[in-house]
Amino acid sequence: MKAIALAVSLSLAIAPVIASAQDVTGELAALGITAGMPYAKAKRLLDAAGWQATPPESRQAALPDFPEIECGQGRDAVCSAGFRKEGQSVAMIIGTTQAGQPFVQGTY
Repeated sequence: MKAIALAVSLSLAIAPVIASAQDVTGELAALGITAGMPYAKAKRLLDAAGWQATPPESRQAALPDFPEIECGQGRDAVCSAGFRKEGQSVAMIIGTTQAGQPFVQGTY
């Protein structure tokens, strides 16, 4: 019973973040990338379609497993990751779960 209560409370904690996420549109949607999906899966889909991660402007990786993710500083800091392919670019807003796992919040 405690496990169910914990699962429900964790779901409620991330639901507002996912609900407020921007819609994933265009090229990302065509690849099957959706708001709320794990970032690692989104990155694999982009890699398979020939997109290359854009290096972040800062040299300090916010998430060591994903050095292309860059996070701002301060209270309302936003994390993002960009990709390029044949002169096009796409970018995703990245959130993290309470367990520290990155997920796609939306695009810009």
